[in-house]
Amino acid sequence: MKIAANRLGEMLLEAGLIDQFQLDSALSMQRNLGGRIGSALVKLGYLPEDTILEFLESQSKFSRISLQDLEIPLGLITILPAEKLKHLLVVPIELRQSGQEKTLRMAMTDPTNQKLITDLQFATGCRVLPVLASEDEIRQALENNLPVAPPTPPEQETPQAPQATIDPNLIDLGGLSGTDPRLDRLLEILKEKGLLSAIDVERVKFD
Repeated sequence: MKIAANRLGEMLLEAGLIDQFQLDSALSMQRNLGGRIGSALVKLGYLPEDTILEFLESQSKFSRISLQDLEIPLGLITILPAEKLKHLLVVPIELRQSGQEKTLRMAMTDPTNQKLITDLQFATGCRVLPVLASEDEIRQALENNLPVAPPTPPEQETPQAPQATIDPNLIDLGGLSGTDPRLDRLLEILKEKGLLSAIDVERVKFD
């Protein structure tokens, strides 16, 4: 039984655009690193992305859309969390409702990935109609339309306690004489700590 998630690789193989070795290599890369089969084929240099897009577009049920200068309403772009949109590499394009059914047009690089479509339908509660877009355009559309996270407020600085001041008139220097070197040292320390000004020092020494 063929795996639906790898239908794109099988279609490219059947069309003669890749050979079995290239498909197996891309599938191995996908298993080890994750991502999409089309992206693996491009990274391995087996096919340019435009060739894959043109091939998918040639399949009558897949339409290609340009996402350049696309403006997506906030209510639509937030239908899924931003990180999920980036991880799945999909962009919601349009949401329509007919009776009780909601249909969501979703741009993706591989509209043959039925597992992805099923997961999106479960996550959004909508019938998903896939449309084709390039990986670069999808990334750019997400960057242009996803709301910017509010900036982190700066950390509040802890208010510093007011620096203590000393009234030189209250310093008890009764045990020290004006010629005592200990007095000079004490006054110098108090001056260095900003507790006494030069004027205060002079007042203490000569009053």
